[in-house]
Amino acid sequence: MMKVSAKNWGLIGFVLLCSLVLLTGCGQPAGEKDSSDQVAGQTTEKESTDQAGENVSDFFNKVQIGQTKAEVDAALGVTPTSPVEGAFDYVDENGNGVTVIFMERSLGDGSPKVALSKKLIGTEKYITEATDDQRITAEQAEKITEGMTYDEVKGILGQDGFVVSETEGSGGAITTERYWVKPGIASMLSVTFAGPAGSDLSTFILNF
Repeated sequence: MMKVSAKNWGLIGFVLLCSLVLLTGCGQPAGEKDSSDQVAGQTTEKESTDQAGENVSDFFNKVQIGQTKAEVDAALGVTPTSPVEGAFDYVDENGNGVTVIFMERSLGDGSPKVALSKKLIGTEKYITEATDDQRITAEQAEKITEGMTYDEVKGILGQDGFVVSETEGSGGAITTERYWVKPGIASMLSVTFAGPAGSDLSTFILNF
């Protein structure tokens, strides 16, 4: 049987102690890294959830009348296509989209082209996803006439209309088209408003 002297026992103890310190030290950063990775993963998941929850009107509302194309590009964060000159279609990965028309406010004056019109792409998504409490009745729709203010229309229909387009006209006046969904497939009331902020008088009504 091999005997270990007191001197050797001291050396062995020292080696074991150093090994324990090294093992503990190496394990701690790894644990901290795992924790950090987990937090990063949770953040990514939340961002993904937020993005997936973005609905059709959220994307549309990021565009403001009067913005330059560079400002719209930055706000929407997607590369547009241009089916016709001056008009650009922006569609995100969730299928939400908006068509924006850029023009000079006064043609030929050399001023920067800005967004003078925007129209929602994908109204069918809103129509098909509308719940019963978001729909109006045919009887309510029949009561709407030209010349009514937005507040009057809203009072009869009981809810705000869904904005599908905004256009700036001469003098900076805004016209706004709003939809109210009725029961049935693709059945709705479309009302266009003119005046301050496009919410004054109803000027055109389409009931189908």
